[in-house]
Amino acid sequence: MIQLFHVTKEYPGDAPALSDVTVSVEKGEFVFLTGASGAGKSTLLKLIFCDEPATSGQLLVLGRNVAKISPRSIPYLRRAIGVVFQDFKLLPRRTVAENVALPLEVLSLSPKDIRRKVKTLLRSVGLEHRAQKFPPSLSGGEQQRVAVARALAADPPILLADEPTGNLDPERTLEVMELLSAANARGTTVVVATHDRSLLDRYKRRVVTLERGRLVSDGDSVRRISGEGR
Repeated sequence: MIQLFHVTKEYPGDAPALSDVTVSVEKGEFVFLTGASGAGKSTLLKLIFCDEPATSGQLLVLGRNVAKISPRSIPYLRRAIGVVFQDFKLLPRRTVAENVALPLEVLSLSPKDIRRKVKTLLRSVGLEHRAQKFPPSLSGGEQQRVAVARALAADPPILLADEPTGNLDPERTLEVMELLSAANARGTTVVVATHDRSLLDRYKRRVVTLERGRLVSDGDSVRRISGEGR
């Protein structure tokens, strides 16, 4: 589903954001991507989403080598990937309902089906009463939940979530995690970037750990991949 082979991402003037990362995520897996701030979690998600190219190495998403995908084809690949961005990326001049409806409009669903699906999604994140509000009028936590609903709207094969519970209280955190788990149970491959240790402890899933751009552990138990553990 997602395969990285010796992937490095460099930015001019900085240490590599990712350095020689090799990791695979199988179809139907739920994987936590963790590490301190600056470890490379967000960068890795951006590469998978084709938001930025890798400097070197090979990255396959849904069996396609993203380095060989033409710019015109990238939007079609992205339709298969739901994303919860750390900064939400909600459209400020569209209502909550309209933001959630966007992926469904791309799929050319009927207006009736879109309305029904949007209502169900907003109810699931506790925001049905905010459907006609605009994102700037919402709290950070509410915007986060709208972003989750939008990412889940089209039932994508892959779901990437960058700190999806970062602005939520404990109750809402559990609700969002249950939504992500339910999507995974339906067959969606889920990758969640988080530094929240309590999530890793509560949800016993595969954990991939980055440290200063390098992959240092992968699996339920902490298995050192670099340094003395090699």
